[in-house]
Amino acid sequence: YAHVPFRQDTSYLAIGERTNANGSKAFREAMLSGAWEECVDIARAQSRDGAHMLDVCVDYVGRDGVADMRELAFRLATASTLPLVIDSTEPAVIEAGLSVLGGRAVVNSVNYEDGDGPDSRFRKIMGLVREHGAAVVALTIDEQGQARTAEWKVAVASRLIEDLTGNWGMRVEDIIVDCLTFPIATGQEETRRDGVETIEAIAELKRRYPGVQTTLGLSNISFGLNPAARIVLNSVFLHECVNAGLDSAIVHASKIVPMSRIPDEQRQVALDMVYDRRREGYDPLARFMELFAGVDAASLRQGRAAELAGLPLWERLKRRIIDGERKGLEG
Repeated sequence: YAHVPFRQDTSYLAIGERTNANGSKAFREAMLSGAWEECVDIARAQSRDGAHMLDVCVDYVGRDGVADMRELAFRLATASTLPLVIDSTEPAVIEAGLSVLGGRAVVNSVNYEDGDGPDSRFRKIMGLVREHGAAVVALTIDEQGQARTAEWKVAVASRLIEDLTGNWGMRVEDIIVDCLTFPIATGQEETRRDGVETIEAIAELKRRYPGVQTTLGLSNISFGLNPAARIVLNSVFLHECVNAGLDSAIVHASKIVPMSRIPDEQRQVALDMVYDRRREGYDPLARFMELFAGVDAASLRQGRAAELAGLPLWERLKRRIIDGERKGLEG
């Protein structure tokens, strides 16, 4: 129902992450209980929070993913105005989603985890992508695993781009490369540079292929921290990635705050974490955790719900009708 360009003029393309059975407890519980309207409400809430597309993942152990994807994609095709990103590792689940969507979708993801041979998952998924004219999210994963260094990420991304354009007839503009990011707050030495390696990979990839799109599952960077710390680290990391050339991010849009609203020390220590700026007597990870000990996430942001509550009654009603939200309309 709505055309959404991959490139946003004034911001990054926000891909809503909450319609994911593996990342959102509320969505998973609604899906498991067959409460499809609740699933749709979660999707609509992301639209109000500023998402431009929705990442839809129903993969869950013990569930019939094909049936779940067909049901949910069919409902979202008419109940949400946003384009969908069909997120699954199973070709049959991807096909179920693509078959009920009238508009163009994005398939997340293609990669070389099991190579690119005749029986590979890559070949099976790309057959569906070509049949349905979808765009793709291509992950920097090859037969050796998930790329960790900038050099490795760029090498896998280049292989994917050349393959998809040369052998599958895709336009480079329809390829969205996920350079992958990993948690940097584990305290382990081998994870300390994961943030800066991702930033460097994005910059180099955009230098080599200016037309390609880039994305990230952003919240991976802050896994293990408390909610308030995650909001700040995610926001700072996103800002740095966008400056490096990032076009989009799979993110909870309402939990990203402008850099100008982050206190100076929090912002600086987060940057020191991202770029691994340690020195004698100073560990940015330890200081970051001190800064957020006991800090409530609600103090860092004012969500769309609070914004809506501040509007006059008739304006609130108008917004709820436009957004297709029943809650708050009852007399």
